Amino acid sequence: MTKNLEHLKKGINHLKNKDYLNAETIFLSLVRRDPTNLNIYSYLIPVLIEQKKFKEALKFSERFFNLNKNNELGLIYIGIINYNLKKPSLALDFFEKSLLINPDNFDGLLNIGVTYRKLGNNKKAIKYFEKSKEINNNKSIVYYNLGSIYEEEGDLNKAILFFKKAISINKGDFDSIHALSLCQLSMQNYEEGLKNYEFRWLKKGFEKNYRNQHIPKLDSISSISGRKILIWHEQGLGDTIQFSRYINLLINLGAKVTFEVQKPLTSFLKRQFNCEITENASKNNFDFQCPLMTLPSLFGMSLKNIPSINQYFVCDSQKVELWKDILPLSESKKNIGIAISGNVNQIYENRRKIDLEYFLPLTESYKFFVIQKNLYQGDQIIVENNNEIVYLGEKSQWENFEDTGAIVQNMDYIISIDTSLIHLACSMNKKAFLLLSKPADWRWSHEKFNSPNWYENITIIRQKSKNNWEDVMLELQKRLI
Repeated sequence: MTKNLEHLKKGINHLKNKDYLNAETIFLSLVRRDPTNLNIYSYLIPVLIEQKKFKEALKFSERFFNLNKNNELGLIYIGIINYNLKKPSLALDFFEKSLLINPDNFDGLLNIGVTYRKLGNNKKAIKYFEKSKEINNNKSIVYYNLGSIYEEEGDLNKAILFFKKAISINKGDFDSIHALSLCQLSMQNYEEGLKNYEFRWLKKGFEKNYRNQHIPKLDSISSISGRKILIWHEQGLGDTIQFSRYINLLINLGAKVTFEVQKPLTSFLKRQFNCEITENASKNNFDFQCPLMTLPSLFGMSLKNIPSINQYFVCDSQKVELWKDILPLSESKKNIGIAISGNVNQIYENRRKIDLEYFLPLTESYKFFVIQKNLYQGDQIIVENNNEIVYLGEKSQWENFEDTGAIVQNMDYIISIDTSLIHLACSMNKKAFLLLSKPADWRWSHEKFNSPNWYENITIIRQKSKNNWEDVMLELQKRLI
């Protein structure tokens, strides 16, 4: 018995240190020795879930519940597993069954709230988060979820209050600190927002993205003349394009800059900057390194000092002519490039994407070219049945942003949701219309503010109510005339 207890303590220590594999080995051995010990299951199952070993976790969760059907924890685990398997409706069933055993179970109430939020029912989600708060009002995760809901609903003042409450409970709640920073930036509180934004690297799953840690961090832009500085991309292609404007500010201060960018952007951006552009700078020696989206903080970004694009991006003229021959451009209609969806793994993809069917009424007057690599199935069907909408994602000649830029150059206008295409078009001085969801990403600010002056040639059309693209398209039609 003493030996088992020592083994259990060792497993718990592995769990605390996130050494899940060794923790699993110990807990499995203990379960084999004592298969009716409920306490061991309560450690083993979370360890399996953390490793995404859902099949094994489900087996032990069912065994756990069958050992004691008066203990709701087994049902909660089964619900969590189904939630992770992207079966929220099934997960909800198990969470609700757990409340039949114990209506005051904090974890059951919390997980029902999380699941309703996933299902898009924020009203019910709030109800269950508030109930869980009545059981235990000292859990930061509840306030984080409530803050996230109010952010989704566009009530950023209330969201900020909940995120701050979460942080007051748990100073290490970096998810809440990151979420708070995005709200502050959306409210144009750049001083506090950018300061909190730097905690993004401590957010779960984000820390692994911090590269080049062997190189000293750039923490000041004073005395950088002659210094070799590596600036590296950290997020999407659009972020790299938008915030690349800070590269010239460093160059103007005399820094010897190497800009590490994503492979599709390399050759295109080499044309734009008087510094080294590479997709892999690991072999070089540097005095300092800095992630690209830390530069606004170092330069003390405010509404008054956002760097303008003094020199618009230019394309390879031969590529422009090549694509002029490839594209079935209309001679009688305006040719418009569009992007209606982006990376399916982007956290706000469902919020920002717009169905292609909204563009069908405009095909009488305009010809559309869908400038993106992938399409949702419903949009693919529309393309196949409409000659005035051309999908370019399957063109073998489209290799990188040299081609994307050439395609954009051949368009009369660009219409896009918040993807890299809008940043590329505006950086090329192409007339562009940005269709924004409600709420929008922080860089465009909350709807009650004027958007920062990132680009001179952009027209922003925002949703007036959540998920309502009809009003956006009516406004777009007026603007296109």
